[in-house]
Amino acid sequence: MQTKLKILDLSRECVLFTGTLTGYTRSEAQQLVLAAGGRVLNYCSSAVTLLVAGVIDKGLFEPPMTHKLTWALTHEIKIIGEAEFKQLIQNSY
Repeated sequence: MQTKLKILDLSRECVLFTGTLTGYTRSEAQQLVLAAGGRVLNYCSSAVTLLVAGVIDKGLFEPPMTHKLTWALTHEIKIIGEAEFKQLIQNSY
């Protein structure tokens, strides 16, 4: 999967976050995207090109889904986890 991440250029991405990030606050992660030249949105939009999914805390019998994740899956948006996001940030600087 690392080869796919190298292809992604944050300066060309419009990023949406969902779930809880463990290594950053949401604001810190958004600032990192902006510093790398990317765009950030806080809502589902046709402009979104990448969804970063953090920890999704649901009850024992609930599927680990959020509205944003469901939306991204139905709109064929690239979805990565926090570990991949960290790699992207490191590759961007």
